[in-house]
Amino acid sequence: MDIVKFYRTVRKLKEIERSGWVERGVERAESVSDHSFMLALLCMIISKQGIDKEKAIKMALVHDLAESEIGDIISKENWPKGGIMSNSEKIKMEEKAMQKIVSYLSKVESEEVFKLWKEFEQGKLPEAKFVKELDNVEMILQALDYHSKGNYKKPLEPFWDERNMNKIKDNNIKRLIEEIIDKGW
Repeated sequence: MDIVKFYRTVRKLKEIERSGWVERGVERAESVSDHSFMLALLCMIISKQGIDKEKAIKMALVHDLAESEIGDIISKENWPKGGIMSNSEKIKMEEKAMQKIVSYLSKVESEEVFKLWKEFEQGKLPEAKFVKELDNVEMILQALDYHSKGNYKKPLEPFWDERNMNKIKDNNIKRLIEEIIDKGW
């Protein structure tokens, strides 16, 4: 176990700005770690029956760790006009990066972190579906925040368009976001 190498690697997330915001000309765009922190917090405060909250929080904390090695890559599926590779190519790169990152941990922690990341990517378990929904919610809320401050050069409305809103399956969460949008943030 080499906690120093692990820390030096993942602390880069504090400096990596989220690509979607940079592309839109947002000044002082949030970092990947800013996003992961807010996602974990949303997982903690939003309840949903049948969800292991601790597992969801942990999943939120590790879901973007690979970006400390490869950066914040936007896939063609997520942004057809500007994505640089397919989602399957991105996931292969992320998996390789995750294997390197978890190699710095003990066997037990390595297995837990990698399993949580893999479950998130597969999106089949209730916690993964929940975290993916809230991942989208966090992005929408951040876009609304930047929009309300006028902190952008290109339109941010696509971040809360129908395609992104349809990723939110939980009706209670969807109503909350729609209410926020209707009130103008």
